[in-house]
Amino acid sequence: MTQGEIIHAFVKLGDKLNAWLHNENSCTELTNAANRAIIENEWFTVENIKRMFSAIALQMLDAEKLHRWISGYEIPQKTPKRIGIIAAGNIPLVFFHDFICILASKNIAAVKLSSKDRILPGCIISQLVEIEPRLENYMEVTENRHFAVDAVIATGNDSTVRFFEESFGNIPHVFRKNRTSAAILKGSETCDELELLCEDIFPFFGLGCRNVSKLFVSADYDFTALINTAKKFSHLKDHKPYANAYAYNKALLTITEKPFIDNDFWLLAENFEIFSPVSVIYYEKYTNLESLKKIFSDNAEHIQCIINYSVDFGKSQQPQLFDYADGIDVMNFLLKQI
Repeated sequence: MTQGEIIHAFVKLGDKLNAWLHNENSCTELTNAANRAIIENEWFTVENIKRMFSAIALQMLDAEKLHRWISGYEIPQKTPKRIGIIAAGNIPLVFFHDFICILASKNIAAVKLSSKDRILPGCIISQLVEIEPRLENYMEVTENRHFAVDAVIATGNDSTVRFFEESFGNIPHVFRKNRTSAAILKGSETCDELELLCEDIFPFFGLGCRNVSKLFVSADYDFTALINTAKKFSHLKDHKPYANAYAYNKALLTITEKPFIDNDFWLLAENFEIFSPVSVIYYEKYTNLESLKKIFSDNAEHIQCIINYSVDFGKSQQPQLFDYADGIDVMNFLLKQI
């Protein structure tokens, strides 16, 4: 297959996702997959699945954006290599960007899916094969944790990365650990900017690496406007696993006598840590931007993006094709290192 034919198939997939978002009856397979995924993973919801479908269709599968992205790379004529993906399952279809990079570079994607997100990726792969049957030769799903590949891209936590090192450390690889995102608030943010910030914090229940879990605020910052704006997401408390996490973390903060602000469905707590538990947002006061640069540098391996610094408000959950996780250009990795 030519690269143009592969890109065309992804554009058609984007059209199919867009059509389903406007009319779920347009594709029974996507509807069934979404319903099954919700049953299999209690943290998946129709709202968040649609949010991910929309982000993929609009940001990654738009024809103009795809062609502009791929034109920045010189894809050589070569025998395809088998590239493994060990996918995470914290949010729906988190594997997709690595997947499109592998196929766009004319390699074969061998995917080990997470047990938490098996249904949706399987459906997406099936839809691609339906659109372009020849792509079946470029994609495979495996249950084997020790599958044979020429290179691997693996995402997990600190403990699973040790497994990655033991199993795949001797071949070209990209290993990703836990990350989270942060935001800087100066006190001059508009209502619109705070609404967009909430879109960076609350979708996917805060489980994604691009979800903001830490706020850096000015010394005299008043949280009132943010708290009022966040009420738009109060429906999160109707989701049982999230409600349980909120109740548990509220009790823990109470027992340990650590000061916090209870906002009915989420908690604000002052803490120097970068990672916060589900339903809790940590904040830390700062005096100047220079001091923040030192914090960001010290925590570079833990921070995915920083709102109001390197990423605009409301953009964390809408990565473009060139927004590579952990700042590692996967296309360059695929083209130059293997």
